[in-house]
Amino acid sequence: MAYSETISSAIAEGAKLYAIKQYDEAATKYADACAAYNEEHGEDDADLLLLYGKALFQSAVSRSGMLGGIGENEEENQEDKETEENQDDGNFHFEDGIAPEVDDDENAKEEEQEEEQPEENEEPEQGEEQEEAGPDQSDFEVAWEILELTRSLFDNKLQEQSSEGLETPYLKDADETPSSEYVSTAKKLSEVYDLLGEVSLEAENFAQAATDLQSCLELRQKLYPNESGLISECHYKLSLALEFSLADDSREQATEQMRLAIDSVKSRNSKETDEEKKKDNENLLRDMEERYKELKKSPKADLQAQQMDIIKGIMGEAVSGATEGSSSGAAKAVQDLTNMVKKKPAVNDLSSMVKKRKAKPDESESKKPKKD
Repeated sequence: MAYSETISSAIAEGAKLYAIKQYDEAATKYADACAAYNEEHGEDDADLLLLYGKALFQSAVSRSGMLGGIGENEEENQEDKETEENQDDGNFHFEDGIAPEVDDDENAKEEEQEEEQPEENEEPEQGEEQEEAGPDQSDFEVAWEILELTRSLFDNKLQEQSSEGLETPYLKDADETPSSEYVSTAKKLSEVYDLLGEVSLEAENFAQAATDLQSCLELRQKLYPNESGLISECHYKLSLALEFSLADDSREQATEQMRLAIDSVKSRNSKETDEEKKKDNENLLRDMEERYKELKKSPKADLQAQQMDIIKGIMGEAVSGATEGSSSGAAKAVQDLTNMVKKKPAVNDLSSMVKKRKAKPDESESKKPKKD
C-alpha cells in the first residue's frame, strides 16, 4: 500500500532504529506513522499497527531482560532506592542534631523547615494513592493492547478475503513471498498471534497464551510445511503454555506438543544439507527429548520417589550409628523431607523465557493480561 510522504518517512526512520535495536525510538516513529495514517484516513492501518506492536514488544523485552525481569525487579529497585533515601535522610538529620556550631536562629529556621516538610510530602502521598487507584500500564500491557487491536483488524480482513484455489501449505518456507492477499494476511495474523502468546507468557496468563499460540499454530500449519522452524517453535511455545495451565489435561497436552515439536525438527534435519545446521539441530533435539521425558513423568510420582530417597537416607543413618553427627544428619534429612512436602515440585526451566509475577489476571475479566 502506498503511504503519504509523512508516513513513509516515519516508517523508514523507525525501520533504521529497529534494525539497531533502539526499540523505544522505533516505537515512537511507528506511533507517529499510525497517528498520521489515522488523521489522513480516519481509521487505523493494521500493517502500521503491527510494526508499532512489534517495536513495543521488543522494547518491553529489552527492558525486562529477555522475557524475565519486569514487575518485581522494578519494585525491588524502587524499594532499594527508597531505603537508601531514607537512610540518607536519617544520616542528614542525625548530623544536624549534633552539629556543635549552630546558633539559635539557624535552629529555629531548621525547625520551621522540618515543620513544613510534612506538608511538602503530602502531594507525593496523594500521588501514590492515585497510582494505587489507577496504576500506569506496563510496557507489556501497552504492547498487548496494540497487538490485540492489530489482531482484530487482520482477522476481519482475512474473513473478507478468499482462499479459493489455494493448496496447503501456502508457502514452502518463511522467506517465500505470499502470492495472494489472503496468504499475506494469514501470515501477518499468525505473527500477531505469536506475539500475543509471548506477551501472555510474560504475564503468566498461561491459559490465554495457550489460546493465542494454538491459533498461531493452526494458521502456520496451513502456511508452512511441517519441517518449518516456525512450526516446531510454535509447538514448543504451546507446550510451555500448556505445562503451566490449570486445565486437568494440560500436562498431557504439553507433552504431546513437545513430541510434535521434536517430530518437526527431525523432519527438517532429515532434509538438511548444511552440516553445521545439522549439528545444531541434533543438539536441539537432545535438549527437547530430555524435556519430553520430564513432561512424561507424573509430578506426583516424581515427588514420591524423591521422598522415598530421603526416607531411605534417614533409615540408613539411623541403622548405621547413633553418633551425634549422624543424628544431626538425620534431623537435617527430616527437615529436607518436610520442606519437600510443603513446597510444590520445581517447574521445568521456564524462568529464562517467562518472568514470575506477584499476581495473576482474573480469568473472569477480559483477555488482557493485566496484573491485579
